[in-house]
Amino acid sequence: MIEAYLTGSFPRSEGLVEATRAAVRRRIPSSDLEAAFRSDLSELIRLQRDAALDFLVDGQLNWQDLFRPFSKLFTGITLGGLTRWFDNNTFYRKPLIVERVRFSNAGVEQYFRSDLLPASVPKRAILPGPFTFAVMSQNSPQTSLADLVDDIAHALKDTVDVLHKSGYTHFQFNEPCLAVGRTRGELEIAKHGFEICAKANGASTDLHLYFGDVGPIVHLLLDFPVDCLGLDFYASSVDSIADYSFQKQLGCGCIDGRNSLVESPNDLIGFITKVRDDIEPEGISICPNCDLEFLPSVIAEKKVRVLTETKRRLA
Repeated sequence: MIEAYLTGSFPRSEGLVEATRAAVRRRIPSSDLEAAFRSDLSELIRLQRDAALDFLVDGQLNWQDLFRPFSKLFTGITLGGLTRWFDNNTFYRKPLIVERVRFSNAGVEQYFRSDLLPASVPKRAILPGPFTFAVMSQNSPQTSLADLVDDIAHALKDTVDVLHKSGYTHFQFNEPCLAVGRTRGELEIAKHGFEICAKANGASTDLHLYFGDVGPIVHLLLDFPVDCLGLDFYASSVDSIADYSFQKQLGCGCIDGRNSLVESPNDLIGFITKVRDDIEPEGISICPNCDLEFLPSVIAEKKVRVLTETKRRLA
C-alpha cells in the first residue's frame, strides 16, 4: 500500500500573516490571532481530508520557523538574529545556546494543536532533527557539538513522549543539514541523537532529508534507528541509492516544494515505478521533498491534489 502525506509547513493565508504581524506589534488581541490561525488550520484540514491523505499535519501555521517554538518549549535557548534558511529567500532566528538544553514541559499544546485535529485520522508531528537543530544554532564555547546534539535529542524525546500521549502516532524529524557534506564523525553524532529521540513507545519515526544529495551517505543513513527515510528526489538520484538494501519505508519526496510548476501524475507514476523497481524498499510513501511554504497557497493546494491522484492511480 502506498501512503501520502505532507512533510512540513504549509503556506499561510494573507489574513494569518497580517494577524501575526499585528499581534507581534500588539495591535490586535491574541484572540484575533487565534481566530485567524484556526481559520487557516480548518482549511488545511479540509484540504488534507478531501485529498484522502493518510496522516494529518497542522502545517506549522503558527510557527515562524522550524526552531522558534523551542525557545519556549526548551530551557537554555534564547533567540538570535535573522539568518538565511539554506539557499531560500526565507530566514529563521538563530537559536542561541546559553546553558544546557532541557525540555520545559510547558506550552507544547500551543504549537502542536492535537485538540484541533480530528481524532479519526492518524496525526503526524513534525520536529527539527537534533543534528540540524544543533548545527543551525550558535553553540556556547563550553559545549561540544556531540554534547549539544545529545542534550537536544533528550529534550526532543521528552517532547515526543508528551505528544504521543496526546494522540500523535507518527513523528517526523527534519534533518536538511545531514544532506549537506557531512563527515562520518558527524553522522555518528547524528545517529546517536536518533538512538535517543526516536524511541517512542508504539510510535513510528521518520528521518526526512532535503536540499542535498544523500547518495554518498545513504548506506550510513540506513543504519539510523528510524522506520522511514524520507529523501528529496530533486537533490538525490534513484541511481545513487539503488545499490543498497533498503530495508525501511521510503518517503519519496517527489513533489517539489521549491518550484511552482505543478507535477504531472503520469510523470510521477513513472518515477515512483522506477523507485519501486530499482530500490525495492519495504514500502513507499509519496510526499513533498520539503515544506510547501515556499509556494503560493493556490499552487501548494494543486500539488496536494496531484499527490491524491497519483496515489489513487498507483493503488
